[in-house]
Amino acid sequence: MLEDLPDPLSVTQLVRCEQRLSAARLVRVANTIGSSGDAAVDRRRARNQLDCSQLSRRTVRRDARRAAALAGNPHLADQMDTAGVEVEAIDALLKATDGQTGAIAVKLIDDVSGLAPDQATQVVEKYLEGSTSPNEVSTEYEQQMVARRVHRYSMGAIGGRPAMEGIGIEAPKALIDRMWSRICARADAKYQSGGGRERRAHEHQPLSHRRFDALLDMVDGSAGGVGGGKPNVVVTVDAGDLFDDPDKTMTAHQLGAGPIPTSLLNRYVTEGAISILINNAEGVPLWYGRARRGASSAQFLALAVRDRGCVLCRASVDRCVAHHIMPWSAPGRGRTDVNQMALLCETCHRDLHHRNHTLVHRPGPSGVRLWSTRSATPKETPIRPPPYRQRE
Repeated sequence: MLEDLPDPLSVTQLVRCEQRLSAARLVRVANTIGSSGDAAVDRRRARNQLDCSQLSRRTVRRDARRAAALAGNPHLADQMDTAGVEVEAIDALLKATDGQTGAIAVKLIDDVSGLAPDQATQVVEKYLEGSTSPNEVSTEYEQQMVARRVHRYSMGAIGGRPAMEGIGIEAPKALIDRMWSRICARADAKYQSGGGRERRAHEHQPLSHRRFDALLDMVDGSAGGVGGGKPNVVVTVDAGDLFDDPDKTMTAHQLGAGPIPTSLLNRYVTEGAISILINNAEGVPLWYGRARRGASSAQFLALAVRDRGCVLCRASVDRCVAHHIMPWSAPGRGRTDVNQMALLCETCHRDLHHRNHTLVHRPGPSGVRLWSTRSATPKETPIRPPPYRQRE
């Protein structure tokens, strides 16, 4: 039967079959082990069921977590059985499980039903932020600080890749984001001081190499007078937390890291390494119409706070550009307004234009915008598709 279908359609059908087989396997394992009321016990039972020579250890551990979640949440198993929840969406739901019992809120399961895995991740992150108290954030941050570490590891040669040594840094996500932002700022500053895009082709270095050299400069102090600036830490605070009730415990959110404790916010303010965007109920009016083509830094900041990364693949903000939903050069004459733009990583941005697709969104649970793509109409098709590095 599949041989009679065109190749693209047959691939789609095979992917769907593979997903349904994976779902059926996990549901069968969940039914076999049952629920003990202890998530750790359920995971061990699932591993024993899945442990075989045909599966890697990583796959066994991953599927054991998924099967244990299904065993402890009958409603999730029902949604899986009816193709309401995708297999990979379980990984997002695992972030919201009760550590002891493995229970997941039924409403959250319903909210992610029918969503793609990336969209499910977005909904779960919003749910977790809304259900976390400032005291819980501070406690978790303190525990992460106690567990912080730097370790060295080795990677053997594989195929044509040489053996490599590495250093791993583990710390709260808010601090890792801050360190990463400082590395990127230093790498970009050094790149621009050396001529930037005006360099000849053979003088260009891959971005990964530039970031490695920037980190080495920061470690051994060999920056050579090239400053990287302060890290771009973005923190959002609701206006009501600042002005409506002075006695209310304020909750701040760091872009890319979620809620942060007041102690870390105070540290950022003291060091001056922070950009604060105060949101009111209507949002900040950042519209330029056709007066300018590129998004301003204020507009990009507003998009970063709203979208929190690529709206399609959830890549981090530092890899994104501001994309006109209605292209600037299309007959529809796109506008440089915040509500007419969205963040896309370079890969999704290039792919969107190459396939001549456009972005569409719909409201999701907890006010989350759920984005997808469709074929562009003639009105939405740029007269001259922008080059790869041009921000459309």
